[in-house]
Amino acid sequence: MLEMKLFHHFLIDASITLRQDVLEAGHFQVAVPRLATSNPFLLDIILAFSSLHLAFLEQGDSKWLEIALKYQNRAFTAFNRVLAELTPENSGPAFICSIFIMLCAFAYPCISQDRDTFDPISQVLEIHRLLVGCAFLFQQLDRMEEPGEMKAWLVYKRPEVFKESGMVEGGHDDNSKLEHLRRELLESLEKFQTVIDSKRGPHQKMYKQIWEVLQEMIMEWPMGKAKGGILAFPIHISEEFMSLLKKGEWVARILFLYYGVGMHLLSEKWYVGVWGRRLVTAVLENLEEIPPAWKETVTWARQAVDSTAS
Repeated sequence: MLEMKLFHHFLIDASITLRQDVLEAGHFQVAVPRLATSNPFLLDIILAFSSLHLAFLEQGDSKWLEIALKYQNRAFTAFNRVLAELTPENSGPAFICSIFIMLCAFAYPCISQDRDTFDPISQVLEIHRLLVGCAFLFQQLDRMEEPGEMKAWLVYKRPEVFKESGMVEGGHDDNSKLEHLRRELLESLEKFQTVIDSKRGPHQKMYKQIWEVLQEMIMEWPMGKAKGGILAFPIHISEEFMSLLKKGEWVARILFLYYGVGMHLLSEKWYVGVWGRRLVTAVLENLEEIPPAWKETVTWARQAVDSTAS
């Protein structure tokens, strides 16, 4: 009865919270559940996702978090066995499973409000690892002779589809505060580009690449499009960048602040919530002094994730 409740909740409620972009209408309500009924590891992870959504809706009831962990752990164990023997037949369900594992990784720490043990920067590295797995499994879809339910995802291998569908420019979100924040973020990024251009050194190329990807993802908001949107940004963060961030290098810090503000654009999604605010706080905590050159940007970032809080 519990699993029936969770499956029913996924069909009529939790699945609808996922943006479909150019996927076929009802993909998460019809195609994914159909695949799940013949792939237990996929079924387990959508039951975990559904339980996390119930935990979000019924805050204060810890049973849903415990149930979510149970199904998430069971799914992850079975998923690893599938990866060890990946075939064209199970690569599609495995890819979708990897997406839900990533979404659960975003959702759990925010819904549980586990502030003491949650390290946003370490969590970004974990998300990076999960996204690498998603990207690998996505490439495996080319091996499928009959894509079936997975055919809808192949559209992401054709960037021209986004132009044909009119999804070239971002923005147009219902929340005017977030749309205003997006414009401010793009303006601030434009100014920061000149700083990167002036920073000669071995890391300049890497910084430029990160800046370009971040700008493109912010411009695409609220859509995800070919690169997957702001949620997928961690896949573009290298070990070199994270090392500089941990050392306190200010160009890395500011880029990460922009990412935090970008994540705040998704704050109305229940599986993102306060991620943006936590990322900004994590970069700035324990700072005794902020160099004059960065004070304006830092002040703006702090205000941005507070003033648009839902």
